[in-house]
Amino acid sequence: MHDSPSKEFVTEITAVQRRLYGFVRTLVYDREMADEIVQETNVALWEQFERFEAGTNFAAWACRVAWFKVLDHRRSQKVHRLRFSDTLVETLAAEVVEANDELDAERSALEQCVAKLSRHHRDLLSLYYEKRLPLADIAAALNKNANAIGQMIHRVRATLRSCVGRQLGPSSS
Repeated sequence: MHDSPSKEFVTEITAVQRRLYGFVRTLVYDREMADEIVQETNVALWEQFERFEAGTNFAAWACRVAWFKVLDHRRSQKVHRLRFSDTLVETLAAEVVEANDELDAERSALEQCVAKLSRHHRDLLSLYYEKRLPLADIAAALNKNANAIGQMIHRVRATLRSCVGRQLGPSSS
């Protein structure tokens, strides 16, 4: 047993925050309640840090803890205008976890495919998606026509789509 959380635990709990909030928000309509549930989930995770096993799916564990916190809140609410059955909420929870796993796989495949692009194409995507520059500004900086830049971005995106599809295999269709 550990006396304090490991560095990996701290890294994992920090990295899962956005996903955890998205999971809870999918199940709870009220934002303030979702914030409260995420806080309670984080407290529970910290209190149970010794149960964390390095190399396991931390996000799945955190979402499971959050699921029980959502159930606690649902049971404590006697009257609520918008109340779904526990079965529906459980089904939604399972679908959110599955969708998150699929998104993680897609994100990983996309990162691998972007790494395979030429430096020029990565720089072009960075200007357009990260820096959010208009096509006209990118074209001016590269001394090219804006339409040509737009078509180049379209071709790079098609290349990435194809690469991601190959990375994920036939089940991604």
